[in-house]
Order: sequence, then structure tokens, then C-alpha cells
Amino acid sequence: MWYGDEKHLYYLKLIGAAGTLAGDILRRKADLPYHDRDLEIIGNDVREVEHKPRPYSLGDDPDLEDCSEEVAKLPLVAFDEQKHHLKSPKYKQEIRYLLQCRGSPRIVQLLGRTEEGALVFPKFEQDLIKPAVRNGLLNKGQVRIKTIRRWMLEIIDGVAYLHSLGIIHRDLTLRNILDSDPLVICDLECLNACGHSRPFELDDGDYSKFSFASDVFALDRYVMLDYPPPPPFRDIFLACTQVNPEDRPTLAQLRDMYEGMTV
Repeated sequence: MWYGDEKHLYYLKLIGAAGTLAGDILRRKADLPYHDRDLEIIGNDVREVEHKPRPYSLGDDPDLEDCSEEVAKLPLVAFDEQKHHLKSPKYKQEIRYLLQCRGSPRIVQLLGRTEEGALVFPKFEQDLIKPAVRNGLLNKGQVRIKTIRRWMLEIIDGVAYLHSLGIIHRDLTLRNILDSDPLVICDLECLNACGHSRPFELDDGDYSKFSFASDVFALDRYVMLDYPPPPPFRDIFLACTQVNPEDRPTLAQLRDMYEGMTV
């Protein structure tokens, strides 16, 4: 992530569980030790790092495309704000991926377009952020463990479906997982990882290093990090967040880990 203003923008990486400096900063219980340098804070270890490539803002995104031709091929849908969610088309790739995923209960479905050219999707009440917070605060013991396990198995199924089509999501965050039964993955722009879902191999700004292992990193790194899971999940978290992508488990291995848990 980056912090600061337009004139002075600094790079910041935070990795840490609750009770560590990094974890407390993530939970807004502690402040940064410095505000004028590029930092990496792992647990309680603070070190200055070389400046990372500055991210572009959405308005300056060089990859924004004219999708009018692709959108025109979609069926026209009579928009109903009670049933539908609208999104402006930005990338041809997203439309192509959404069409590839038609019929999957694990991936948000593209219903069509409006007369104005917006993409139409089913409307969901919320993403997984609030349910994750609620589960962490209200549920205890086995109830909390079973909920996390069920969520992760459903998300793994969705990601496995994407990977079977050769699609790397790249931005598996709680906001991109919709609260449903089963959970639904959305946002198939599949461009650049944001915040804590960025794996270590992207620190140099080389997005060609994205791989299926990058999604495995994001699965446990971001989905769990801000809402620390009970101890049974610690070994899985550590396995998925290995620095070397080749050392991370495959999705099949990850599924076996969750299914093999005693709950």
C-alpha cells in the first residue's frame, strides 16, 4: 500500500497478527513509527526499504478501454434497482471472463446491459466484510471455526473454477466476495492486486509474475489477516503466505487442509 499525499507518496507493507506492531497498525490501534519513508513492518520488525513503483490512480489507468463493441453484443436488460447492480465497463478482458463464467454459481453472473451501456449484475445485499467482522466478534469456539472453514472451502471452489479456465483473479479481497449461499466471487477485471492481497513477488511492480500461486497467497493473506482466525488455521495461513510462490500449496492441497480439519 502507499500513504502520504500527491507530492510525497511512500510505500508501506504490513504483515502481522493481532498484538504485533503491524497487526495493531492494521487494526488502527497503533500509529506508524515514521511518516516520511518507505517501510516494511513484519510483526514487530520495522525496516526501511527501497522506494517501490508508484501505482497509477484509476483515472490515469492506461489500460482503460473502449468496450462499446463488446457491450453492444450483450442482451438488453430492463434495470430494476431492487434486483440489479450496475457497473461501468472498463476492460474488454472483464467482459470476456464474465462470459466464460456463465452458469457458474460461484462467480457473479453478467446478465446483460442497459440502454446506456452499463453492465447489469444480480444485486447482493453485501460483500463479506461485515459478516467476517460479525463472525469474529460474536461467534466463539467451534461456531467461529466452522464458519471460517465453510467460507474458505466455498471460496476455494470458486477460485478453482476460475483457474480451470486459465483465469487468475489477482484481487481476492473480502470486498470481492459476495455474501450468498454459496459465496460468490466478483470483480473479474483481473488486473492488479491491491493492498494486502499483493504477494511478495510483485514488490518490484512486475505484474507478469502473477500466477495461480498469487491467488493462493491472497486467499489466506487477505481473507484472514484483518480478522485473525483461531489457532487451527495458523499453519494454513503460514503455508499460503510463503515468500516463494513454489512453496505455497496448490488449491487441491489447500482444500485437503481445510477438509482435514477436525471441527
